[in-house]
Amino acid sequence: MSVPSAQPAPPVPPTPPVLVGFDGSARSLAAARWAAREAQAAGAPLRLLHVGQAWPTIQPISVEFQPVLGASEHAARTVLSALAEELRVTHQGLTVEAATAEGGPGNEIPRAAADSHAGLIVLGASGEDRHVVPRLGSTALHVAGRAEVPVVLVREPAERAPHGRGVVVGVDPEGDYAAVLDFAYAWAAAHALPLRAVHAVHEGPARPEPLEAVVAAAGARYPRVPTECVTRPGEPAQLLLDESAEADLLVVGRRHHRPLHGMGPTDHAVAHHARSPVALIPHG
Repeated sequence: MSVPSAQPAPPVPPTPPVLVGFDGSARSLAAARWAAREAQAAGAPLRLLHVGQAWPTIQPISVEFQPVLGASEHAARTVLSALAEELRVTHQGLTVEAATAEGGPGNEIPRAAADSHAGLIVLGASGEDRHVVPRLGSTALHVAGRAEVPVVLVREPAERAPHGRGVVVGVDPEGDYAAVLDFAYAWAAAHALPLRAVHAVHEGPARPEPLEAVVAAAGARYPRVPTECVTRPGEPAQLLLDESAEADLLVVGRRHHRPLHGMGPTDHAVAHHARSPVALIPHG
């Protein structure tokens, strides 16, 4: 009697890349370094992308991490290559690719993410430097509102010590928050951090039961992640901003196909003013 030969194991699909929008600014450098740590931890390749308008002819800038907006394509590629090499050296085994594209960053970054099947987009945010908020609104918020994958906005500085609260996720128990909670739980599990789910109620008593039920269902796949549920009266944006002061990552949902820039008032406020990195997760 012949013994059936063992079937080969199905191939393991590659981990989707992490895409970083890089313009040479300090905040985009912080984003690139944050993304490199995440990509290395996930075993994912990292892709650096600089998007500029039509390239004018200028003298190349020195290879320092200075803004490259409006620089020549050669200058942009020089800076990108230097950063890619830095990240390969500081993150052993990390695959880093660099590319440039013409056009508007708000359109080209989501397009590049779709073309490369990226699983995450990482962009620099302005932190406490309020005078650059308009640029954040025209680029990072536009990308976050259009992208079909999660977008993380990273604050300066790049090296941020954990505060101990872990992952904070904003949840509306009446909405479809499965994708938002799954991202938050997966990130908490990967970093051995606790998860804190928060919900703001406008009127009536703050009943924790609905939130606890939704979170328990999502957390069944992550039994080792310590979880806390907090329901408080007040405005959602203010609650999330308060929580961000001690969060390693703040996770919020962003609805698909919202008109204009794709962001609701709570998402918009959090993206502008949160003190921690913010993950905006498309859902519903």
